[in-house]
Amino acid sequence: MSNVLNIQNVTKQFGSKKAVNNISIELKSGEIYGFLGPNGAGKTTTIRMVMDFIRPDVGTIELFGANGPKSLAAARKEVGFLSADSALYSDWNARRHIKYLESVRGVKTEALKLAKRFNLDLGAPYKHLSSGNQQKLALILAIMHQPKLLILDEPTRGLDPLWQEEIYDILRDFRTAGGAVFMSSHNLSEVQKICDHVGIIKDGKMVASQTMDSLRKIHTHQVSAEFQDEINIAEFKDIKHVEIIKSSSKSIMANVTGDLNDFMNAINKHKLHDLEVTHASVEETFLRHYR
Repeated sequence: MSNVLNIQNVTKQFGSKKAVNNISIELKSGEIYGFLGPNGAGKTTTIRMVMDFIRPDVGTIELFGANGPKSLAAARKEVGFLSADSALYSDWNARRHIKYLESVRGVKTEALKLAKRFNLDLGAPYKHLSSGNQQKLALILAIMHQPKLLILDEPTRGLDPLWQEEIYDILRDFRTAGGAVFMSSHNLSEVQKICDHVGIIKDGKMVASQTMDSLRKIHTHQVSAEFQDEINIAEFKDIKHVEIIKSSSKSIMANVTGDLNDFMNAINKHKLHDLEVTHASVEETFLRHYR
């Protein structure tokens, strides 16, 4: 698979604050990359640099192997972009937005097929659409010209769970056809569902980057067990990949990374009063692993 997006050692500073600090990201065709982080972490700044709305102070950004201003401008014709704060013409309806972009790009698109799939009213002015339908229109405008790369800033914002699942299906189909997706999100569960690679940015720095396959191997469970009889905590301390959080003579709470079997075998040597096993989130797993 070839590199679609290559961000290398990029830094962007506003005044004394480094909004993005020496980050590197690679995205290949046929992949969905989930870009996670809290508000103000640097996600949108990174996306704006990829789209050339602002330029990095240090580092390089390549699209489809292009890295000069003219070649990057040509490469961006193959990009579909969704802003986190889409602001379309309030008095235009969906049909007029679609026809305008088709005329600008000079191509016929899949817009009407997508609008039918989204059950979107093409005749209602944008200002009269619900926030969910406004998001659907913005997504259609990003996807309709069949780009090779989608840059999506919070793509499921304002959508109910059923329509979120529809977006996931569209993105999976896009990936299967060889397209690449770079999406920012606060929704950890959606990243787990559809992404092949996940990165976390915090305070402008990449604090973690893993494929989902490798993430599953370091996935952490939190196990809490209460026993009917007293235990010797020493028998749990030598088990690999176990971090004991707290314990008493009749209870234990621990984080277990990867395979649970060795820890559960030790637990099963005792009579249980209660047992709870929960999954750590993607972010918790990442941060614990890299810490």
